[in-house]
Amino acid sequence: MNSDFADLPGTPETALRPEDLATLPATAPPAPWRVTAAALLWTDRPDARARAAIDAVVPTEISAGATPIATVGALIRYLRSPVGSYREVIGAVVYRRGATVFTHIPFIAVDSAASVVGGRTNWALPKTLASFDGQPAHGVSMAATGGDWHVEATPTSHRLMVPMLIPKLFALVQLGPHRTVWSVRPSCYGVTWLDRIDVRMTAAPTLRDWFPSGIRRGILSPLLTMFLSSPLNARSPDVDRGDAGIGA
Repeated sequence: MNSDFADLPGTPETALRPEDLATLPATAPPAPWRVTAAALLWTDRPDARARAAIDAVVPTEISAGATPIATVGALIRYLRSPVGSYREVIGAVVYRRGATVFTHIPFIAVDSAASVVGGRTNWALPKTLASFDGQPAHGVSMAATGGDWHVEATPTSHRLMVPMLIPKLFALVQLGPHRTVWSVRPSCYGVTWLDRIDVRMTAAPTLRDWFPSGIRRGILSPLLTMFLSSPLNARSPDVDRGDAGIGA
């Protein structure tokens, strides 16, 4: 992997250890990616403590002038992808800047070295390595564990089934090498069940304070299809935010 992508901004939990770097392949399939997956997703509204923790881990190039309005957690089992099957945990922040809404992912971990390289080099996602147990399924716990953190989620009540369609409306905005702003507009479709999800988090305050334990509203999807195109890359954090794709 290009050394420019070894130290992307993210929570301290996403830092790659020297022994992890030694296991990574030199390259991964380039964007666009089409993947199919089963997933658990849950949302929360950040309080003052959570907003302070978010401010501490999100670069100002991303958050300047924006307000965090929600956090999103996800545990995902990818069934098909350009790097094969793997599992993933995500902690994301949804921001509003004026009438614009966009998402940033400061915490993300997988159990695939090829996915680490693909995520970092294609979309500036600060992926790190973790171990996983379980899968997204009703009444079944799925968990992700890193060196000093643990996330576990269990769907506790099966409710209404609804179709899911997310067109390319909201940007995912990350900070790439040399403080450049990257933006991509993911899309997905599938079938989901509305659920209550019991989330258990053990971690340092840098992660726990904005990604806490509790019963959350969420969804369980047995099958989602997602598309991730190549990002728009700004030349520097000082370039016009519309050109950078933030809310463009």
